[in-house]
Amino acid sequence: MKVAVVHEMLIKLGWAENVVSDILEIFPDADLFTLIYDENKVDLVFPKYRIKYIPKITQRIYNLFKNQRFCLPYMARAVESIDLSEYDLVIASSSWFAHGCITKPETCFVVYYHSPARYLWDYTFENRKDLNYKSWLKKPLNIFLSILFNKLRIWDYLAWQRHDVAIAASKQVQARISKYYRRWSELIYPPVYTEEFTIWEPKLKDRQYYVIASALTEFKKIDLAVKAFNELWLPLIIMWDGAQRQYLESIAKPNIKFAGYCNREQINECYQNARWFILAWREDFGIAPIEAMASGVPVFWLREWGLNETSIDWVTWEFFDKDDVSDFVKKFRRFHDNIEDDKYDRIKIRDHALNFSKEIFVENMQNVLNKYLCG
Repeated sequence: MKVAVVHEMLIKLGWAENVVSDILEIFPDADLFTLIYDENKVDLVFPKYRIKYIPKITQRIYNLFKNQRFCLPYMARAVESIDLSEYDLVIASSSWFAHGCITKPETCFVVYYHSPARYLWDYTFENRKDLNYKSWLKKPLNIFLSILFNKLRIWDYLAWQRHDVAIAASKQVQARISKYYRRWSELIYPPVYTEEFTIWEPKLKDRQYYVIASALTEFKKIDLAVKAFNELWLPLIIMWDGAQRQYLESIAKPNIKFAGYCNREQINECYQNARWFILAWREDFGIAPIEAMASGVPVFWLREWGLNETSIDWVTWEFFDKDDVSDFVKKFRRFHDNIEDDKYDRIKIRDHALNFSKEIFVENMQNVLNKYLCG
């Protein structure tokens, strides 16, 4: 059986790329395709010789600007240019365009949805705010994007009809697939590399700070946590980067530190002295919180969406209910008292996180593929 794996962009080593890497472990002889490739950032896991084909139009634009957003008008054309006619099985890892591949009728085409394209659907307006262009460019850019997104929504809706099997990364993604594509999907949670994280001493109540690991973009609502910690005056470390970093730094008090981009080893080290993992907004699944749980660190979270699927109330997390600073602060103070009282069992927290390991992802993926390939 000849297998192809398609992923939109190999320009960073993140959680979506873990899915691709694990699928390639299931099919080590599969050919790998992508629309944009950055050798400097991903060569360690995806060396250039491993890539079968990269469309020239998107790669040249990325090489010129080093920003994938400039490739957006050409991505649909690029994914349709990939010749997959000789493959028996095509697996696409998609959150933008990979689900739009063209295959023959006899080819089994499977799409693993991290999500339908959020910039086209439920986060279209927030995404435009994150573009962060100068004020004189905003009006013409918004007009251009309105026209472009309208065309891409039509393409996107038609493209989902090309594949045979849809797999969703969470129940929230399943709901989005159902709403926008009117289609049922299988559910397989993405892999969390829990084995890379361990429980450390000291106990939670003896630790030094709280931690956030998130892209610093407007729709992640990190400003809500920053404003709350300004009031709480407790130590907070924020890992990763994004368009909002400069703004967040401008409103943060000295008790809040920005660590920038961190690799897995640095994240694990940060968890060694973290009391609690903070996630101030909704997530479809939330891999970073589960990594924290794998380190025995509980999670403080807005009670909506993905973590409702992956956590156990009062065992692995506590929560706030409204997306405002006052509710965050009120509920956080309650949690702070629980930490002081040694309420949380780090072993139970880690044991729960192991339910989302890489091994379980691989097993579930193999079961679903066998179901459709043999059925």
